Amino acid sequence: MASWMIHLRVAQGIYRQLGLKHIDEFIMGNIAPDSGIPTADGTGYQPDAEVSHFRTIDQNGIKDVHEERFEERFFNEGLRKGYDGGTYAFYFGYLTHLLTDKLWAGEIVYGAKARFSALFDKDRDAFWRQIKRDWYDMDFMYLKKTPDFEAFRIYESMEVFPNKYVDFFAEDAFEQRRQFITGFYRDGVSRIKERETYLSMEELDTFVASATTRILAQCAVYVAELDSHSV
Repeated sequence: MASWMIHLRVAQGIYRQLGLKHIDEFIMGNIAPDSGIPTADGTGYQPDAEVSHFRTIDQNGIKDVHEERFEERFFNEGLRKGYDGGTYAFYFGYLTHLLTDKLWAGEIVYGAKARFSALFDKDRDAFWRQIKRDWYDMDFMYLKKTPDFEAFRIYESMEVFPNKYVDFFAEDAFEQRRQFITGFYRDGVSRIKERETYLSMEELDTFVASATTRILAQCAVYVAELDSHSV
């Protein structure tokens, strides 16, 4: 739901505040849910977001994330006790992604739905094309202005990162997606020209700061466990 750049920005805010040691694993966890393979007809991914994001679709056709299903399966108390620092950081990052998407849907997507209600009611495909174009162009403009953005540089320069964490992705899924995402952004930055978008950069900055604070508050139990896992 949220763009990859937004996920990386929230991830950076969290790992800096917490002083995480296993930053690579945490960053990869923040991108891992989007590691599906596009279907041949280009209409979805395999596995579907119902699996990778533990989500349903609400009455407005907008994704509704159920992070508690992820926690029950991969991050319950019994499992967490057995995780080493890197594994804990990865799953904590995966949860961060889901929570960011949930906040993005509630604040950004529903805000766009209200703003462009006529288009949403008339042609939802056109609505999504319009707002996603702005989202990605804002990412390109942000990265162009912030070429040393740390979380992106770490993600881009990672060693090969095999999937040993979630059984619904292939072993090389994270690496394949990393190559695609970093290429997508480098190509976008090379072509982007400054333009007006329906959201402002200040609004995105506010979202990132708010999401970071709210996720840390919601994850207080996990944050309290970090020292015992050397995360």
